[in-house]
Formats: sequence, structure tokens, C-alpha cells
Amino acid sequence: MILNDNYTMIMLRPFQQSDFSKLISWIDNEELLVTIAGNIFTYPLTTAQLQKYLEDERSISFCIEHQNSNASVGHAEIVSANDGTCKIDKLLIADNSNRGKGVGQQVMKELLKYAFERLPVNTVELNVFDWNKAAICCYQKVGFVFNEAKTANFQLGNKNWTALNMVLNRSEWDSHKSSC
Repeated sequence: MILNDNYTMIMLRPFQQSDFSKLISWIDNEELLVTIAGNIFTYPLTTAQLQKYLEDERSISFCIEHQNSNASVGHAEIVSANDGTCKIDKLLIADNSNRGKGVGQQVMKELLKYAFERLPVNTVELNVFDWNKAAICCYQKVGFVFNEAKTANFQLGNKNWTALNMVLNRSEWDSHKSSC
């Protein structure tokens, strides 16, 4: 399914065991798994790893669905911290044909709405690899800025990847959402 118009709406629903096989089918290589999850999982992704993930009390994970058809189009997670922050993680728009069409921005807006309106947080952060220009652009469009003091390096085979940290605080989100 191609989501290619400005009126396509997505919704978030809780990720559950019945979603495991779909998510596993989307993760068809180690690079993709590291891209969305860093070193949290090992390739190949398994139901045992996802069951442990689902049981993490700090994790609020979502299946991303097309609102009209209820078709699954991706996955995302919010990880709560006890310090007034949370982290958006494991964001995946599964079908390449759905990327670059604004779906990611819609997902980010819904995740931010959830975080700032339902959780006791003042800051949302995320990590993104420096080579992932499309994701960086998406995050900037919804208000995220770089936190240059916080980076991480990953080794995948003979490749070195640098993860950049991006942040958005509540007041910036409040002003940015009114201009969207």
C-alpha cells in the first residue's frame, strides 16, 4: 500500500504479541535492525527478544497503522525515564514505498503528542545515525534539534556508524505544533 497523499492518516495502537511476526518479517537484514534499534536486539530478530522487549515496563511500544484500512505500516517505541525525559526509539516505516511521503512526520507528531500529553516529561530525545539524512530532516521538521554533546559510535562489520542525539523540549514543541 502506498500512502501518498496529504490526507493519509496514521494511528498508533499498542504493540502486542500478534504483531511479532509482522515486525520480524520487516527486519530482513542486520543493518536495518541496527538502524532502528542500535544494539538492543541481535539479528535475526526473534519472538523471544520481542517478548522480553514487550515486558519492559519503561517501554511503550506501538504498531503504526493506516487509519482507514488498519494495515500495519510500521513500528515505534517511547522509552520512559524517571528524570522528566523520554526517548523515541525503534521507529520504522516498513515499506520503502511509504517513505518520503510524510508518514514519518505524522508518526512523530503522534508520538510527541502522546509523550507530552500523557507522560510526565519535559524533554523528548532520540538518536539517529548521521548518514540517515531523510530521518534527520523528518525530525527537524517536527522541531528536534541536535544535542551535540551526546553522540555514540557503533561498529557493524567493518563500518563505523555515528549516532547523533536530537532533543525537543515541551516549550519548543508547544510553539512548533501550533505552526504545523
